Amino acid sequence: MNADLKADLEVASSTGLDPSIAAALAYLAGPFSGIVILLAERTNRYVRFHAWQSIIGLGGLAAVVVGLLFFAFVALLLFSPLAFTWLYRLAAVATIVWVVAWAFCLVKAFTGAVWKLPYAGNLAEARARRS
Repeated sequence: MNADLKADLEVASSTGLDPSIAAALAYLAGPFSGIVILLAERTNRYVRFHAWQSIIGLGGLAAVVVGLLFFAFVALLLFSPLAFTWLYRLAAVATIVWVVAWAFCLVKAFTGAVWKLPYAGNLAEARARRS
């Protein structure tokens, strides 16, 4: 599995960039740059994998952060300041997890490694293989 994606490091990217640079750019602005790279890349599965992982993995984590913040403020309005505090702290922890995952994925893509985020990595690999 990973060997197939790794082999695509030798295949030219349709973006005109080196595949490891294009893959790293997919993470640069989180899921937004993943979408841009995915739209530009047509042939290289390594680059498409990292673009999909950025969209699914980092986008999913960002959705969790936004959801926790939303429910924190709903809890403040409807329940108690204690519920707000706990949800807000969970959002802060989720944000730290997002930043660490973002930095790790960015470095791994730039160095030519195929490292999969839990859950999202398998989905990204399946999507990258489909096209």
